[in-house]
Amino acid sequence: EVELNGTVSSPLYWAIREGKLNIAQFMLRDILAIRADRECYYYGREELFSAHPDLVKVICQDGSELTTDLLDGLMWHSQTVLDGRLRVNYYIKDLYSDPDEIPDAWKTPLAIFCLEGKPEMFMHPVLNKLLSVKWLRFGRNLFCAVQAFFVLLIALFTTGFLVYGCSCSTEMVSVRIATGSLSALCFLFLTVIILRQASLGQVGYVQILPYVHVPVARLLLNPWNLIRYVCMITTSVSAFDEPCWFGEASGRTPACTTGQFATGEPVAVETTWDMVVLAASALLLWVQLLQVLSVSQSLGTLSFAIGRLFQQLGRNLAIVFVLIVAFACALNALQDAEYMELDNAIVDLIRLTLGIEGSETVAVQNWSLIFVVCFTVLVQLGMFSILIAQLVKGYDELYADQEGNSRMIRAFQCVEVESFLSISRRKRYYEECGFDNPIEFDNGDEGPTGGIQVLEPASIRGGLHYVPDRIMRCTGTPSALDPWPATVLLEEEEL
Repeated sequence: EVELNGTVSSPLYWAIREGKLNIAQFMLRDILAIRADRECYYYGREELFSAHPDLVKVICQDGSELTTDLLDGLMWHSQTVLDGRLRVNYYIKDLYSDPDEIPDAWKTPLAIFCLEGKPEMFMHPVLNKLLSVKWLRFGRNLFCAVQAFFVLLIALFTTGFLVYGCSCSTEMVSVRIATGSLSALCFLFLTVIILRQASLGQVGYVQILPYVHVPVARLLLNPWNLIRYVCMITTSVSAFDEPCWFGEASGRTPACTTGQFATGEPVAVETTWDMVVLAASALLLWVQLLQVLSVSQSLGTLSFAIGRLFQQLGRNLAIVFVLIVAFACALNALQDAEYMELDNAIVDLIRLTLGIEGSETVAVQNWSLIFVVCFTVLVQLGMFSILIAQLVKGYDELYADQEGNSRMIRAFQCVEVESFLSISRRKRYYEECGFDNPIEFDNGDEGPTGGIQVLEPASIRGGLHYVPDRIMRCTGTPSALDPWPATVLLEEEEL
């Protein structure tokens, strides 16, 4: 530690925050170098993270260029190949994080890499191995279990409300009740999690206006969870607003006229609010099923691209809607016969935007026609062209690092699943990794603790991060009073 203007800080943090990244890089590489003498191995990983518990956050925010140096220092490769494989030690104990030390899963290093990092960071072997360990240990099974629940819910909903929506048989009513009960339980479960996160301060901030940010529970920051939460509300309302309970005398039937009780044939009826809620439930239930694509890393990129598409569409359609209302108000002010009512003007412009047949604009007044032409040019030629350009640019950026984005999505899912687990269960998974056991560099040659050993294919020797046996071995009689031998002579000494 050093004291600067009355503030105690780490030299490493000082160098990072002052922009002296070359100095910070030198310190990181020196601390994370593995040295050895005749007595033992010396490795500064544990001291580095104990003195800098928020090191990952500082690097992601203030010195992302140092991410590779940090992660390279947490890996060791053997230079000996046996049966086409070689030993690789991944010292990921501090990146995995002890649940007793960091009980909030959204404050673990993996979560920080998700929230503050970049997709290309997840291409590093160390971060990929950390993600693989968590995904295979608990993330994949729990994620698939959640998806299986919603697949079951979709099957019940489709059967009870859509395929046999006109049936008031005991079996179909029971299916609808089961669908509503499961939806209500899921809604209550999500509500408890939201309230718990809010009470613990586990929130994020969503900007709704310039300089105006609204706190939102972390669960709802995931668009898929928001869709599910709304969907559980609409599905519960649809299920417990069961027309068959009221009988034919009430005039309420499940999307059919009262004649269906006698004939069993569905007949088109006037759209009511409960039909709109039912339609919203059907749409949201099936849309959220797209998250299943994330089980596969290759399909996970497609899921991410779909989410990015909805974000771009949402922004542009909001602007288009404002323009529609603005031009509708202008046309209404002109008191043209076609636009005497404001709501009719809005609907007519929406039809014009979508290319649906609407009012005959050739009969309108000259000024109204000018406004309609300006609206058509601005929206259809202007806003939609901008939207297409944004989508093309966004897809190019996404395609350039699609694997990194796919891994980052999976990391988000792992962190979210981990946040639902109890501390005791997370602790059990942590202890199963055996981070306190020494890792061998060779048979009988035990090195530092804090990691796992994996036999990787010999083809990784052509990788960017492969450094064969980076241990600095020093011969001679060891002594705590002797400094480590210098590896580079200064130019002044050479002179």
